[in-house]
Amino acid sequence: MSEGYDPGCAVLSVHNLTKSFQGVDGPVPVLRGVSLNLGPGETLALTGESGSGKSTLLHLIGGLEQADSGTIDIDGTRLTGLSDRGRATLRRGTVGVIFQQFNLIPSLTVAENIAFQARLAGRYDRGVTADLADKLGLTAQLRKYPEQLSGGQQQRVAIARTLAARPRLVLADEPTGNLDEDTALRVLETLCDLAKETRSGLLMVTHSVQLASKLDRRLHLRSGVIT
Repeated sequence: MSEGYDPGCAVLSVHNLTKSFQGVDGPVPVLRGVSLNLGPGETLALTGESGSGKSTLLHLIGGLEQADSGTIDIDGTRLTGLSDRGRATLRRGTVGVIFQQFNLIPSLTVAENIAFQARLAGRYDRGVTADLADKLGLTAQLRKYPEQLSGGQQQRVAIARTLAARPRLVLADEPTGNLDEDTALRVLETLCDLAKETRSGLLMVTHSVQLASKLDRRLHLRSGVIT
């Protein structure tokens, strides 16, 4: 557990969360009463086999789907119960999501893609953008367009775009999946350093035991239950 962690001032608090999807023979439970807390500046790895519910949990916390029951509180705001617009507002200003799909805007340069989320959140800072580009090895690519980049470079742009907005909570779904081992470790170090510097929380889904070991804590999800 990270130094100074206090559940009473958690960046993220999830309590007894459940979610099912409709199957051919009826509802199929995916999450069965998941609870967790994430403190300011704390980093947490979420591991588990494919189909265990990891991505579903991230989508619920990111406000992309709605839970069947339970509560999600992010930086003092109760996410569960918010309207679609309210959840979108929270994502724009408070929660940053790093998807497995890069979702870069083809018509914007790398520099413009990195700045995009920060501008929406009203937090654009040229110095922050330049620093992230440097740390993620993107300085030489800033004037290029996404189609001119490799898959690994595109993934680093997507990570920089999320971090440039300085969210209170970063949700990362296999954020280093297309990167070689050395680059993955360097990117993870940047993610963790930013969490410490800004007192934000980082919740990262990963299959890598090595990467998970670099974070403050690790939780394992099995058949929709934290073990």
